[in-house]
Amino acid sequence: MCAEPACGAADLMRPLLQAARAAPEMAAFVGAAARLLARAPLRVARLFVSMQALHPAFRARTYLWQQDTDRIQTIEWPHGLDNRPGYYGSPDHHVHATGGELRIRRPGTGGERSCELYGTLHAEGYTDYLIVPLRLGDGTINTLSIATRTPHGFRDRDLDRFRSIVPLFTVILERHAARKALEAVTDAYLGHSVGQRILRGQMHAGDGELVDAAILIADLNDFTQHAARLDPRATVRLLNGYFDCLVGPVREHGGHVLKFIGDAVLAFFPLLPGDPPPAPLASVLAIRRRLAVLNDLRASVRQAPLRHALCLHYGRVLYGNIGSTNRLDFTIIGEAVNVTARGVEAAKAAGIECLFTAAFAARFGDRGLAPAGGRVLRGMAEPVEMLTLAETAAV
Repeated sequence: MCAEPACGAADLMRPLLQAARAAPEMAAFVGAAARLLARAPLRVARLFVSMQALHPAFRARTYLWQQDTDRIQTIEWPHGLDNRPGYYGSPDHHVHATGGELRIRRPGTGGERSCELYGTLHAEGYTDYLIVPLRLGDGTINTLSIATRTPHGFRDRDLDRFRSIVPLFTVILERHAARKALEAVTDAYLGHSVGQRILRGQMHAGDGELVDAAILIADLNDFTQHAARLDPRATVRLLNGYFDCLVGPVREHGGHVLKFIGDAVLAFFPLLPGDPPPAPLASVLAIRRRLAVLNDLRASVRQAPLRHALCLHYGRVLYGNIGSTNRLDFTIIGEAVNVTARGVEAAKAAGIECLFTAAFAARFGDRGLAPAGGRVLRGMAEPVEMLTLAETAAV
């Protein structure tokens, strides 16, 4: 006959595994696991998970479930908040520093009042609190905590059963964290659209599809002169500030940034069945507003303004994997991309900020645009009719 704690642990493990199979992502699993522990003898009424994140914008995600609301509150914590007020007195810091668990009976009634959390737990009627380490395969320590409102708190035998399933919790949460990290890396380096396609298995040379799209290429003016006055770190900050002016507006209006090429950006706005139509012209206007704000900030510290040339064209492109068996680039190719690149060259040569081809205007409309005449583009036999923003054409 097996010992009582082991049998109890098995009773928790089976439904926990079922929840892991059914949950599409981390928050759903945390909620399902919390409800399971709420029905178990532990009578968990609050469950909290903190997982370090591999992400350019934040260092950790936390998931909080409370029985009162039966919802998951997810918070993404920006980098640099390890030293936030209260962290060093927190149970999370104890676990990170010692690698061991921490149990607080009757939180908020003893000498641990220095941590704001304990006072909150006391005010909300929690009678017992336990936080345990989640040791991942790479050696990092994350945390999982539970709290109850039962008058007697947690019973020791129930906590022993809980501790015995913590390794299973760790494996399941690490699996979800790995998926999140992979998505974050592909989004950050390849863009969301490309990243999702790669994660769905579209990663063979030649994989791709013909797509009708607006193609946008933008190129910073006088970058060599800017860089000559700056050290490498300052040059990177300049480029990041410029790229921030483009990436957000492109994504917000249905586009995808495919790559940064030195000080240039390649993006496109695909027209896909079932997707909302993109708004590339609205994206350009948003880019101009953001660049104006950035230049105001630069002027306030006596830095030269940033100027760029931008071209939008419309046509059919091949969207997919280009490269060798072992090194691929998910991008767009085709004559339409070449026309756009030549259009940027023409804009730079003429000192015009934005050019739009007649093909673009025919598909997306010419409201707010004015004729800019035919332009002879490098490598093309016939001139290409162009338009520009009406407000700049009148200047």
